[in-house]
Amino acid sequence: MYRRILALALLLALALTGCAQAPASVDETCVAATTYPVWQFTCAVTEGTGLRVERVISEPVSCVHDYALSVEQMKILSRSRAVVISGLGLEDFMADVLPDGERCIDASAGIETLSAEAHDHDHDGHGHDHEHGEADPHLWLDPARAGQMVRNIAAGLSGLYPAYAETFSRNAEAYCAELDKLLEDGHAALSGLSCRELVTFHDGFGYFADAFGLGIAAAMEVEAGSEPPARELEEIVELLRARGIPAVFCEASGDDAVARLVANETGAGVFTLDLGMGARDYFETLRHDLETVKEALS
Repeated sequence: MYRRILALALLLALALTGCAQAPASVDETCVAATTYPVWQFTCAVTEGTGLRVERVISEPVSCVHDYALSVEQMKILSRSRAVVISGLGLEDFMADVLPDGERCIDASAGIETLSAEAHDHDHDGHGHDHEHGEADPHLWLDPARAGQMVRNIAAGLSGLYPAYAETFSRNAEAYCAELDKLLEDGHAALSGLSCRELVTFHDGFGYFADAFGLGIAAAMEVEAGSEPPARELEEIVELLRARGIPAVFCEASGDDAVARLVANETGAGVFTLDLGMGARDYFETLRHDLETVKEALS
């Protein structure tokens, strides 16, 4: 309800600021992409067409569950001919201001999903819940699924810009070939691990693990400033000791305090994985994560 009221208030603000001038019309050459991964994919697909791709969420973020759009971000959405979303509920906070029909291109359409782990970290008003069976939205961390996202974007844009359909398709296939190579290289890089289990302090690495033959032994997400349940911390400490897991992983844009607390109890190393929502480009992100896992678990 709060997000709906905020969205309506931002729309009213846009309307009031436009009273002295004609309302902005849709820019036929402008395509918006909600997050950094889908922005990169959309830029690759539209290369050579003259279309301009604008990124809605431009700052590094670890989690968008409590994200609130600014007036400028609302303007990007309102002037764009198409909006590419990552999908699977990641953009629920902006659902009221997304376009309807073919103008909203869901990059996740038809892709096989994994269920998110069940979490309930709502301490002192901080945190969020995931229910059993809810789809994990972090598809792009698997290069194969990322390729399906790229093809979905190309297909969606082809419906809106048929004159560029051949270019979209050609660009998508070239990008997917790079993704295939990344997947192959990643499997080779991680072939000699002595441990293949991840303990993460962010719940977004399931697809990364699935892509490269790793397991998620435990995943806990705790918002900055909140206290994790002591029982869950004890379980993770016991798990690390029982299985001989040598490392724990936090997320690049998140808080590493809980990971370091567990590491102090177990002697495990603390390493940082990247969700791809920050400053690194997609391929740099995946290579960083692969190199990090290799260093931590070899």
